[in-house]
Amino acid sequence: MYTLMKSEQAKPGSNATGSREYEQKKVAQYADFDAAVAACDQANREHPDRHYLMNDSGKEFYADNWID
Repeated sequence: MYTLMKSEQAKPGSNATGSREYEQKKVAQYADFDAAVAACDQANREHPDRHYLMNDSGKEFYADNWID
């Protein structure tokens, strides 16, 4: 299973942690890897917030590789 995630800047007063204060939100889940990549690419073209994929092991898909 692959999860499409969105990283968006936190609104003032939220509980986000980190130096830049971004919140990570689940957008959708996909069983098919190619469909997940296509949805991620489309979301990044259409929205200003960064979208990325996570696998069931908690790794992020970046530059054609799974990273921790």
